[in-house]
Amino acid sequence: MNKIKSFPKRSLTFAYCLGGVLILLLISLGVTSSNAQNSGEILQPSVQISKSSTNSYQIVNETAYIKPYFDTSYIISGSSNFLNNSQNIINSTIINDFLSSPTAGYIMQQTNSSNSSTNATNVLPALPNPFVDQETISATIQQQLSDAISTAIDIDYFEVDIECTFGNKIQDWDCDVYSLPT
Repeated sequence: MNKIKSFPKRSLTFAYCLGGVLILLLISLGVTSSNAQNSGEILQPSVQISKSSTNSYQIVNETAYIKPYFDTSYIISGSSNFLNNSQNIINSTIINDFLSSPTAGYIMQQTNSSNSSTNATNVLPALPNPFVDQETISATIQQQLSDAISTAIDIDYFEVDIECTFGNKIQDWDCDVYSLPT
């Protein structure tokens, strides 16, 4: 039988490395500058969503509590038409993001005025839950966004910003529309 000579292991590893470097070099030389973005290039229409959140925590007896005030703001930017076409994905993105935040469980219901003149002999009713449920949060966000996007469509400018602020009181939630004429 003939014995086939093989490269030593070290030479084989060097050959693979050299081959990989050559392939990367050939690929990088084949990439033209036409793939780079030019300043004059027309960008695809898109929607951008930015989030800003402020909250603070208080530690009492080795337990962390969210302080009573916090805000989560979203800024949605895009053309009026593209905001309209992307309304479902905008809604689901913001709702899913907000519901996954640690503050979602601390949204207070609208405060109702109650009669403080109660008789001490009357049995006190159970305390109501002061927090809203996830369905109410989702419906409120969806309604606020829908109203704002409808306003943005009526404006019909190329670039529109919608700023939504969701704090700890659901009745104070609001989305405002800002735009600059083209």
